[in-house]
Amino acid sequence: MFIGFNRIISILFVSAGLVTLTNSCGKPEPIETATNFLGHKGSGNNNYNDLLIENTLPSIKSAVNRLDGAELDIQMSLDGTPWIWHNASLKGYVCNSNSQDTIPKMRDADIEQVRICHQTKQDQIYKLAEVLNWNNNGPGVYISLDIKVSFSATTFRLYGDRNGYLTQLATSLASIFENYRHTDKTLVEVDSQLFCTRLKSFPSTRAITTCFMRYEPMQKKIENAIRLGYEGLSCNYTDPSVTKETVAAAKKAGLKVQLWTPYYRDELRKAFAMHPDFIQTDNIYAKQALNVR
Repeated sequence: MFIGFNRIISILFVSAGLVTLTNSCGKPEPIETATNFLGHKGSGNNNYNDLLIENTLPSIKSAVNRLDGAELDIQMSLDGTPWIWHNASLKGYVCNSNSQDTIPKMRDADIEQVRICHQTKQDQIYKLAEVLNWNNNGPGVYISLDIKVSFSATTFRLYGDRNGYLTQLATSLASIFENYRHTDKTLVEVDSQLFCTRLKSFPSTRAITTCFMRYEPMQKKIENAIRLGYEGLSCNYTDPSVTKETVAAAKKAGLKVQLWTPYYRDELRKAFAMHPDFIQTDNIYAKQALNVR
């Protein structure tokens, strides 16, 4: 049967419209963003993929498959070695033990023997050097180091005092960063001008971005960070003083801004809308949830 020319044209236009409509109903292309997403504590604590223990090399590797880097918690042993661990003690994590040992009171040989457990998961405690070696030879992602200082005065006395501990830790970091190629993609979070001054005195760690972490209103935090010579801020995104406007003020002052730790989509949207330089999250699907890349 012969179909008229005009009808063929009409059919083609309708078909093209259906194709266009189908494509427009699909998921939109991811939005380009300058905000970098870091796996908080290596993103081991993830409700959607709770397979790995936080602050371990496997959890970090898993996080950077979807995110731009990882945030890690750093403590130093009596041997001067930076280890990755969050809590003030090992209580509740050592397999088949009620150990309450503290990393800064332990020798490397003892830490190396520790096996940590959480629910059905097992792993070990990792040296920061192990993560840096992996990143140096692999993805070259952002690493943010939260310098933990929540220890007793008795613990700090092993190093003279708190300042002695921080001075030695800064020196140790300089040593393990000597052959590291991504120092410019490394940040530290701390409230210690002494630590930052010591860290910046070494060529190997001079390019690290120092982020001021103190619980005070955002405007005061900006002023203090500038006065003390910091290059960035580390802030809780739920702090009422942390807003789109104060984040913009910090960035205008030349400070990098890290926000932590939104998890669910609405929380991520709130933090993302402030346009920080970095967002720390336990949710390894954060970028997918926001449809950004």
